[in-house]
Amino acid sequence: MTYETLKPYIYITIAGLFLLFEMSLQVSVSVITPNLMSDFNITAAGIGVISSLFFYSYTIMQIPSGILFDCISSKKLIGASFMLCTLGAFLFAFSSGIFLASAGRLLIGFGSAFAFVSVLYTASQWFPHKYFAVITGLGMVMASLGAMCGQMPLAYLVGLVGWRKSLFILAVIGTILSILVFVLIEDKADKKSFTWRNLYVIIRKLLLILEKKQTWFIAIFAFAIWSPITGFASLWGVSFIGKAYSMSVERAAFSCSLIWIGVAFGSLFFGWWSEKVKKRNLPLRFGAILGVASSILVIYFSFNHYLLNILLVCFGIATGGQSLIFAVMTDVTEKRLTGTGIGLINMAVVGSGFVFQPIIGILLKILHPVQEGAGHVVSYSLIDYRVALVVIPLIFIISLLVSLFFIKETYPAQSVD
Repeated sequence: MTYETLKPYIYITIAGLFLLFEMSLQVSVSVITPNLMSDFNITAAGIGVISSLFFYSYTIMQIPSGILFDCISSKKLIGASFMLCTLGAFLFAFSSGIFLASAGRLLIGFGSAFAFVSVLYTASQWFPHKYFAVITGLGMVMASLGAMCGQMPLAYLVGLVGWRKSLFILAVIGTILSILVFVLIEDKADKKSFTWRNLYVIIRKLLLILEKKQTWFIAIFAFAIWSPITGFASLWGVSFIGKAYSMSVERAAFSCSLIWIGVAFGSLFFGWWSEKVKKRNLPLRFGAILGVASSILVIYFSFNHYLLNILLVCFGIATGGQSLIFAVMTDVTEKRLTGTGIGLINMAVVGSGFVFQPIIGILLKILHPVQEGAGHVVSYSLIDYRVALVVIPLIFIISLLVSLFFIKETYPAQSVD
């Protein structure tokens, strides 16, 4: 095979590695929470705020990221955003206080906003359209794999060399991958320059989408079905499992990382199931019911480790509706507005992070009030965690109610003309 033949596969691999890298950074705080509380003298509320800053910049950049890919060299855009992630990791690794750590998380989120879009854009530019859905599913698998790497393997690495050196190693890996982007990737077509006319058209498209009630219901479902992942799997799950089952950070991180296996499987399975039965709402409702049941069992009951791990996989599968909801959005959106609609729903998905991570942290602080700067790690009780984490099954219930009573069945292949 010649290099020309291999180019699409090389490019999609690099884009996939970008997604894997940013997901590792996104969830990394979950395994270093005690370290951060000790080094920065902060409580759960502070941890929740620092971690959630990633989602603020990530969410804000969702729609602009798609616009920029249409206007700017994809090579430069992927390379620059990769470097921003890496710079954020360096800042976080060397931070001596909350300010630099917060700046690092903001930069990581800003750069990460381009990761999933880079996979989709590369797929659309270098592969036949018939492979687009498959590559999208594989992108979710890479994201899940990255999240797993940011938990169990990172937890072991932190145990060996400490959290600062661990994040420094991740940043070095990011630097190497950033260089590969500039060396190996090339643009397929010339870019059109951005004009204010483009901005007017984009705003007009967004307003047309927001006029539809179904858009709001779909966005609420997307927000609700993914909130348990950002609130539990991405941050508080490792600490809770460690407390509930008297596990080490490494073992708790392993169990929590199984959620991401469920996410990967659920994303692929729900899409297949929806096409098989020619319905959207049935898989969405099943996922929401599975989420309610598995989250209640995980948080409020105790099981042996094997059954716990099975329940955590089910927890992840339940959120597979997150990938299917994009198909629902394309079903009810005119083709000329599809890109904007997808960006809007992705904003709702990732926006759950800056809501639920600090909310759980604030609830923990209310339940166990300690002054910031106390100089020691706050040890929250199992009761504290179980009360604070009540928001997880509640948000799953909201996703179920929305899918039952508000989202209309669209049936695949019956898109708006």
